[in-house]
Amino acid sequence: MNDIPAEKCIKVSVVIPAYNAGSIIQATLESVLRQTLPPYEILVMNDGSTDNTASVLNSYMPRVRVLHQENKGVAAARNALCANALGDLVAFLDQDDIWHPKYLELQRESFAAYPAANAFFTWHVNFEGYGDYQWKVDPAESAPALELIGPLQFLRRYNEKTGHFASMSYCCVPKKVLSTMGKEPFRLSGVDDSYFCTTLPLYGAVVYNPLALVAYRVTSTAQSVNRLKMFGLWVRVFELLEERYKMEAGRQLRKQFRIAFASKKRQYGKLLMAAGRDSEAREQFLQSAGDSSIPSSVAKSITLLLSSYMPSPLQPKWPPLYRQ
Repeated sequence: MNDIPAEKCIKVSVVIPAYNAGSIIQATLESVLRQTLPPYEILVMNDGSTDNTASVLNSYMPRVRVLHQENKGVAAARNALCANALGDLVAFLDQDDIWHPKYLELQRESFAAYPAANAFFTWHVNFEGYGDYQWKVDPAESAPALELIGPLQFLRRYNEKTGHFASMSYCCVPKKVLSTMGKEPFRLSGVDDSYFCTTLPLYGAVVYNPLALVAYRVTSTAQSVNRLKMFGLWVRVFELLEERYKMEAGRQLRKQFRIAFASKKRQYGKLLMAAGRDSEAREQFLQSAGDSSIPSSVAKSITLLLSSYMPSPLQPKWPPLYRQ
């Protein structure tokens, strides 16, 4: 046993929440079964599906352990999966995304290199439609340096429009970190990943691998296309975590949290204006002005508030309510 490298002893649990995924879950599971590093276990939560999801999942037993619950949403499904996972590293995967065959192998190497980190992310590629994804190149042929990202920088970068940390499908988390987070590391289905990632800076650093090791499926039915709904939920994420940041975060991290909170409120306000909900939008602009001590941030909020009172032809072009 002493001759076995430490990373070889790391057990990886794959956890997948599934709801009415009968048409797409097979491609996702096949990408897990093609891994060069076989996972210790594959757990799928059937979240009260009403289509043929259950029969598709059952065809993969016993290679896949299938759990069932009444429809409670993806946050509750992830929480239950985390509670049941037995591995040292928990690899999250959404029901419609595809892993490169070396995804788990390289994520395990990242964990072995930085065992004290709280999460491990990779880059990804987007693809459209409902079919499988064919990898045209092998991103794992190169070996770029891993990046250790501290809490302050991660919170800042997570709230930028880069997409580097936008899905749990390219995130692995040590089981001990999830246990420390308690019974509900995920809340608010639809933005449960945002809640989780906004909580992460309170626990320490994360690791980022710039290799594109995940194919992220984009469809017209994705919940994230409704930007008004999503930004409303994102504002709620910050509201839920505001007290924790006041109590647990250092001064600089608290300051960055306030900046990000103000930015989310401004964006939500702009979408509310586009929806014709002017009074609600102005409340968001007003609150965002008081949320940040950065003069430039305050100026942006006040400018938007004042412009909301101008005649419609003179107002800014408000953003689209749905992702283009």
